[in-house]
Amino acid sequence: MKKYFLALLFSALCLPQFSFAFGPDGHQSIGAVADALLAGTKAGEKVKTLLGGATLEKMSIWADCAKGVSPDKDFAYTSAGRYPECAPFETPEGMAAMSDFVRRNNSNCHPGADEENCHKQYHYTDVSLQHDHYKTGYAGTSDHDIVHAMQAMVQILEGKPAPAPFQIKDEKEALILLTHYVGDVHQPLHVGSIYLDASGKVINPDEGKFDKTTNTVGGNVLMCPCGNLHSMWDDVPQNFKRGRANDSLIKKARTVARDTSPFEQWPVDWADDSIKAARVLYQGTAFSKASMGAKGPSWSIALPLEYEKLMYTMKEDALANGGAHLAQLLQAIWPD
Repeated sequence: MKKYFLALLFSALCLPQFSFAFGPDGHQSIGAVADALLAGTKAGEKVKTLLGGATLEKMSIWADCAKGVSPDKDFAYTSAGRYPECAPFETPEGMAAMSDFVRRNNSNCHPGADEENCHKQYHYTDVSLQHDHYKTGYAGTSDHDIVHAMQAMVQILEGKPAPAPFQIKDEKEALILLTHYVGDVHQPLHVGSIYLDASGKVINPDEGKFDKTTNTVGGNVLMCPCGNLHSMWDDVPQNFKRGRANDSLIKKARTVARDTSPFEQWPVDWADDSIKAARVLYQGTAFSKASMGAKGPSWSIALPLEYEKLMYTMKEDALANGGAHLAQLLQAIWPD
C-alpha cells in the first residue's frame, strides 16, 4: 500500500482536463520558444511571410481548434465561444478556413467505423512500449499518424506535393499544422501506448493476433479519480500557464543539441524519444482488471509516490525540446 497512492489520496494530483495535447498553454509555449529562437533568421522571416505577421505561438493551437468543426452539420464550426484560446480564429474567414481543412481531411484516410476522423488521427500514434523505435506497421501506427503527418508537412514546406492521404491547401497551412504536430509528438502519450489484457497484464500487441480492445489509446482509458492519465499529461504545471515560464524555457531550449541525422528523419527520432519517455512515465504503475463500458474496456490505475515531480520534470523538458526542435526543423528547411 505504501508504494502507491490509494484512489482517495491520488485526488491530490487531479488537474484540469483539456482536449488539447499539452493544453493550449503548452502548445503556445512551444510556439513562443520557437519564435524566440528563430528571431533574426531566414526561417524566422519566412514564418512571418507565410503567417502574414502572425506568430507560431498564436497559430500553435489552430489544429486543435479545427476539431470544433462538425462533419455531421455540413462541416460547420460549432465550438464558438467554448475555448477562449480559439477566439482569434472564430471570425467568418477563420471558421471557413477550419471548415475547409476538415472537409478535405475528414475521410480521405478511409477511417474504420471505430476510428476518428482522419485529421484527428494526424495528432498521434500508439506504439507499444515493448518497442524501442517507431516503425510503420506496428499496431497503432498508420500512413496518416503523427509521424507521417509531420513528414508530409515538411515535404510541403520543401516545395514538394503533399503525399497521400493528406490534403493540405498550401505552405501556410502546412506550417500551422507542423507547429502543432511537433508539440503533440513531444507529449509522450501521443506516441507511446501501453496495451493490457482483461486482467490488467501488459501485453505486446505485435505478438500473435492483435486485439484492438487491448489498446489503452495513449492512456485515455486508464482511469483515476480526476479523469484519465492522458488528460493529466496533456496539462502543464500552473507556473507554466499563460507563458509565465517562457523565458526559462527559451534559455533551456538554446542548449538543446541539434540532431545530426537528415532532418527528414527527425520526426521518427522524436517519436523514438517519446516512446522511451512513455516507458519511464509508466514505471511503477499498477493496473486493475478491465471494466467493460459502452465504448469498450477501461482500467483503473494506481501511480507511484512522487509522480507529480516526475510529471513536472518531464513536461518541462518536453516543452523546451519541442520549441527547440521546431525552430531547428524550420531552420533546416530554410537555412540562412
